[in-house]
Amino acid sequence: MFNRIYDPVFRKYILQPTVIEGVFWQEEARASRLQDGIYENNEVHIFIPFLAKATRSFGTYAEFQENPTAYYTLSPEDKIMRGISSGKSLTILEIHTFDYGSGGVKHWEVVAK
Repeated sequence: MFNRIYDPVFRKYILQPTVIEGVFWQEEARASRLQDGIYENNEVHIFIPFLAKATRSFGTYAEFQENPTAYYTLSPEDKIMRGISSGKSLTILEIHTFDYGSGGVKHWEVVAK
């Protein structure tokens, strides 16, 4: 996953990488039929357990803004990629938090396109 961080020196966003292990990746292939043909509307749902191992600790958005090298966070418009070198990144659209139940059940559901 890649968090977007604004660099005021270069006046552009840079991507801060974090490797997260033990996630479940579910691709959803959908299509819509329009007058001028078929429109693909594929989505990917990524389930990230709270207990997943990562190269950084998860932090709230405020903690991440204060120290982006120590934390990662999940935010819309950040990028996510399957595997370390697949080369195809997706944009995060939605994040749903499921923080009830036992520690092994708590997770985030990330919707990306």
